[in-house]
Amino acid sequence: MKTFKYLFFLVIGITIGIVANRNREYLINAQFIRNHWHFRKPVDDKNKIINSDKVMFLLAFGQSNSANYGMGNYVCKNEVYNYYKGELYKAQEPLLGPEGPGSSVWTRVADMLIDSGIYKKVIIVGCGIGSTPVNSWAEGSSKKVLEKTLDYLKKDNLKLTHILWEQGETDNANNTTKTQYKKDLKNVISIVRQTQPSAPFFVSITSYFPYGEEKNILGIDTDITQAQLEVIKEGNNIKQGPNTDSLNLCYYRYNDLHFTEHGLDKLAYKWFKQIKANQ
Repeated sequence: MKTFKYLFFLVIGITIGIVANRNREYLINAQFIRNHWHFRKPVDDKNKIINSDKVMFLLAFGQSNSANYGMGNYVCKNEVYNYYKGELYKAQEPLLGPEGPGSSVWTRVADMLIDSGIYKKVIIVGCGIGSTPVNSWAEGSSKKVLEKTLDYLKKDNLKLTHILWEQGETDNANNTTKTQYKKDLKNVISIVRQTQPSAPFFVSITSYFPYGEEKNILGIDTDITQAQLEVIKEGNNIKQGPNTDSLNLCYYRYNDLHFTEHGLDKLAYKWFKQIKANQ
């Protein structure tokens, strides 16, 4: 009997260890805690805020640089909110929804838009996931995350004003072809359009990955960036976002990939300019 109990607990322990190891980044960066036990208090006047004048409601997604992988702990100056699983919260870093333990670019963008007078309030809904290729969003596990996020918006009958896509580095590393990237990105756009047909869809020009093959000079994959430009040109209500590949100097990126606070400031201003130009 003792042997059986010993073997039972050994099997359980090994199983827990395997599961924890496979999900170690999810656990280490506190993503699990934020998803289930974040202890943030929803605002009391959710509907009043959403239905007030000059409100921007943006969906931001893609891979790590669309998520909470930036340095620092930015504090919003204005009325910036974070929509997550049907609730509305005062925005604070790291945002609820996207992966990563640090800061995003979107709170900075929101403050710039409010400071400019274009909007009085900005609501951010994010679901960025680190290291994800475009195919994962088109037909893989990330697609399920996107669809769940869109389902919450549909249930609350909420219409986005802007959709912001920042992704491409992993497809550089994976040598994704231009044809395949275009096909997958168009599928991603189609998924969003099923429930959010009217908001402009901004596609950033993003591919910078400095550890790729020699054919990609300075870490930039022209197959990926050309695919993004062609999707913008060929699509309906698809807008060009910023060229994030241009921010590739060491003081913009703390580990060659993710953005420093200075880098986030520059990136936010690039997003702000593109959004303002398309108002």
